[in-house]
Amino acid sequence: MPPTQTSTLPAQQPKLLRNGQFLRLWSVGWMTGTMMWLEMLVVALVTLELTDSPFLVSVTFFLRFIPMLFGFGIGVIAERLNRKYLMTVGLAVQAATSAVLAALIISDQIEYWHLALGSFLIGAVMASEFPVRRTMIGEVVSRSSVGRAVSLEQTTNSLFRILGPFIGGVFLATIGAQGGFLLGVILYSIGVLIALSMKYSRPTTTEAPAGPKTQIIEGVRYIRKSQVMIGTLGVTLILNVFGFSYMSQQPVVAKQVLQVSDVLIGILQSVEGAGAFIGATLIVIFAKPHHYTRIYMWGSLLFIVAIVLFSQSTNYWLTLIILFFGGMGMSGFATMQSAIMIYVSSPKMRGRVLGSVAVFIGIGPFGQLGIGALANILDPATAVLITALTGIVFMFIAFVLYPAMNKPSSLETDAEAAR
Repeated sequence: MPPTQTSTLPAQQPKLLRNGQFLRLWSVGWMTGTMMWLEMLVVALVTLELTDSPFLVSVTFFLRFIPMLFGFGIGVIAERLNRKYLMTVGLAVQAATSAVLAALIISDQIEYWHLALGSFLIGAVMASEFPVRRTMIGEVVSRSSVGRAVSLEQTTNSLFRILGPFIGGVFLATIGAQGGFLLGVILYSIGVLIALSMKYSRPTTTEAPAGPKTQIIEGVRYIRKSQVMIGTLGVTLILNVFGFSYMSQQPVVAKQVLQVSDVLIGILQSVEGAGAFIGATLIVIFAKPHHYTRIYMWGSLLFIVAIVLFSQSTNYWLTLIILFFGGMGMSGFATMQSAIMIYVSSPKMRGRVLGSVAVFIGIGPFGQLGIGALANILDPATAVLITALTGIVFMFIAFVLYPAMNKPSSLETDAEAAR
């Protein structure tokens, strides 16, 4: 008989918008989501200005996402510590990093290695997002509300993705890049205060904790039993290597091909966020658990197809339309990725399961190096085209290899088997 696991959280959680614990976690997501998209635009354009190298722009993205490789290990650590304090410390590190980068820019001492190191530190904290904050969401809401909670969070994340790049572009064109990082100091600090206000205690268990190696082996064996989990991780890998890698070159293509200003580049990314916001809103309203896997698969494919079209567009206004629909596809991927893994996994294994998602995201930065190298050899637009076309091929392979991902009954079947 398996050991029992209890939690200090209420057995019957209140409705989402009356659930103070969820609202606090959701609010922290507002802060980090806004800054993630703002920082990626600001760091990319400042790096391009300092180095004039598309490859070095890709390297900053590589450094930002490579810590995700340690997501599984972070998940194991998070099971032994209080996630509330891990989240708080992470937010404090991000605030301090933003403060240092702002000071370096104001004093005109900023160099490329500062941006590279800052990207790595912020990425190291971001690697804890899945095994810490998103796992906490799964703990403070009922299982039937998981999909809606993640969809609601993705909706607001998409909303702030509209604001983040736009604000970043405006700052770059007016007061300078330091404005974006100073905003980061403010938002991350607010996040610290919200995190500290949570009345959260980690779930307790009567089971003696196994060693980290044993926990990792248990987690891998657990995931291998579920075709839905394996399929979700497979598509996560495809999207992060061949899809999201285009984001490091998006500002470069906009500068070189579309020949637009920093503000218009920010709007370009904001429109993609607008599409993601509409898509996530529709998911909140209409999606049921038996829709999750199909939304995930077809949304992912739509996103990569939009990237191909983006690489070939030479008209700014047409590009806006393309990226709007790309954002809708991205919302299907981003929302369902966490919702599927939380829904299928047991509470005991959830931290490790979401940690595995971070690991597969962590492989994605190697795609950043690949697309950056292609951009230097050929040109950024062609590099994006080749990478995205490769992603489409792998997506069709995924449809063949993971038929469970396109069946309405698969999620519930795997959820029951995994418990």
